[in-house]
Amino acid sequence: MRHYRQFMTIAILCIIAVFTLSCFGSNKKTVEKEQEIITEGGEDYVKVPNPLYSVWQGQPEYVYVPKSQYRPLLGERFAGEDVRIKTKFLERKIARLEKELKSGDYMGGGGGVAIPANRIMKKTVVLLPIEDQTGSLTKEKETRFSQVINSDLAQTNQAEILGPTVLKTFVDKKWWSKDTVDQDLLAQAGTTLGIQAFVRVKIDRLEIIHQIGTGAGDYKANLALTLTVYDGLSGYKIYNSSINVLPEEIPSAKNPAEVVDNALKAAASKIALSVVIPLSKLEWFTHVVRVDKKKIYILGGRNNGLYVGDLLNVYDKPGKEIFNQLTGEFLGREPGKFKGRIQLVEFFGVNAAIAKPVLGESFKVGDFVKLAR
Repeated sequence: MRHYRQFMTIAILCIIAVFTLSCFGSNKKTVEKEQEIITEGGEDYVKVPNPLYSVWQGQPEYVYVPKSQYRPLLGERFAGEDVRIKTKFLERKIARLEKELKSGDYMGGGGGVAIPANRIMKKTVVLLPIEDQTGSLTKEKETRFSQVINSDLAQTNQAEILGPTVLKTFVDKKWWSKDTVDQDLLAQAGTTLGIQAFVRVKIDRLEIIHQIGTGAGDYKANLALTLTVYDGLSGYKIYNSSINVLPEEIPSAKNPAEVVDNALKAAASKIALSVVIPLSKLEWFTHVVRVDKKKIYILGGRNNGLYVGDLLNVYDKPGKEIFNQLTGEFLGREPGKFKGRIQLVEFFGVNAAIAKPVLGESFKVGDFVKLAR
């Protein structure tokens, strides 16, 4: 009886093996014309449902697999489902996920995590040198004013501020000349360094009012300035506003130097709040800064709002500029040619990250990187 049971068990296993091989055989099935296919690096990739989508949290609903490696699965043979993904690929994927789960390194699915639409990404911002048209400020006060503006901008949680080192690069490369804004040079700087926006502050008027006999605080001030924000990719002006700091908005002071400091502090707060408006309309982007075999290095990291596991799309360059045909207003850019997708795996340095290729190849320094929403 025992031998009979063993025989039956072996027979059933053989039947299952033959049946499985017939379903997962080497005969390739023709991909239907209506199926989405993209070509990268000379090879066609087919968009197919991901069998792990309902199994592992964070998995993408669809994946791209090489057309040449298509094998029909059991479910497709019987249910007609469009499930085409290589068996060995699934085995490697599951083995790696199990390893990550055991080690505690699982970050929401081996396929990566598309960045939620409601996540706020800090835009990289450069404050251009203060332009004092009145000649009233010393170099020390201009520097202090810039520091206060940068500090207030950072506190909005909308901006990642690039400081003096970048400004020195601007001057060395002649991307910036005081009192003159060259749109093409700003675009060159923004595209090269991954800058979303430039902020320009020009002091138009600074009046010190001396009030005799009013008590300890005899000095007031009246400050007027112009705020302009430029898009980093195109150099176009996307925001322009006049900001006035009235005497009643500034604490009185015992001397002119103190009241000027009070006026500049109040102005910095207004500037930061105003800059948030155009920043919220800009799309975050960055660049590939180094490629080392299977490692893709990008500028940007925790400070911008990225997380390990995030998926990023890679393009060859920024796309075509789009304008409102009725008003002429600059609206933004289309994506360039899609090259592939990468997944963020590690942070390093002050604000940089390492990613691995998920789809596509031939990535190079200077490639344009945007969020995969």
